[in-house]
Amino acid sequence: MNIADATNELHRCFDLLNKRYFNGELATPALTIQSAGKRQAYGWCSLVPFWDGDEQKFEINMSAEHLKRDKYELMRTLLHEMVHLHNSMIGVQDVSRGGTYHNKRFKEACERDGMFFYEITEPDKKIGWSQAVLTDETKVFVDTMEVRQEAFGIYRAVPVGGKAGKKKSNSFKLECPTCGLKVRASKPGVKVRCSDCDEELIEN
Repeated sequence: MNIADATNELHRCFDLLNKRYFNGELATPALTIQSAGKRQAYGWCSLVPFWDGDEQKFEINMSAEHLKRDKYELMRTLLHEMVHLHNSMIGVQDVSRGGTYHNKRFKEACERDGMFFYEITEPDKKIGWSQAVLTDETKVFVDTMEVRQEAFGIYRAVPVGGKAGKKKSNSFKLECPTCGLKVRASKPGVKVRCSDCDEELIEN
C-alpha cells in the first residue's frame, strides 16, 4: 500500500458521494493527504480555489494522522468536507473563527438529503455544529460503495507531545456565530447580540 492507493480511493469515493448527494455538481477538488499539524482536524476544505494550473481547484485534505479509521468515519469526514465545498461553490459562508466554528448554514446543509443528523441540540461553544453524524441510510450507501479499507492502512504516526501554555489575556473575545462580527469585553459573561443577525455573540 502507498499514498497513491489512498489518494485514488479517495477520488473514487468522492465521485460516488458526489453523484449520490450532490447530483454530480461538485467540481472535483485537489484531494490531498497531509499532516494535520496544529489543526487537530480529521480533514479540511479550502474556502476559495487554492490550486492553479489549467483550471483553479478547491482543496479537500484528509489528515495523514487519521487515515486508519473505519470506513464510516472516513466517509463522514469526506462528506463533511464536501458540504463545505458545496457551500463555498455557491457562496455560502458556513464557518467563522478561522474556519473552526460551524454555523447554522452548515447544519442546514448537512441535514439536507438525509446525509447527516445531530445527536446534540445546542452548538458547541468552540466548533458550533461541526459534529454531524451519518444517518443509517447514509451508512447503507457507504456499504454499497465497497470502500477499500486496506487502501487507508497507511497513516502518519507521530509522537504525542505536550502543549505550551498560553498567556492569559485580560480581555475576552466575543464573536457572532453567523457573520463573524468580533468584539472584546473586559470581563466574562457579558451578553451582546449582533443586530444584523439577531444572534448572541459567543465567547471565544
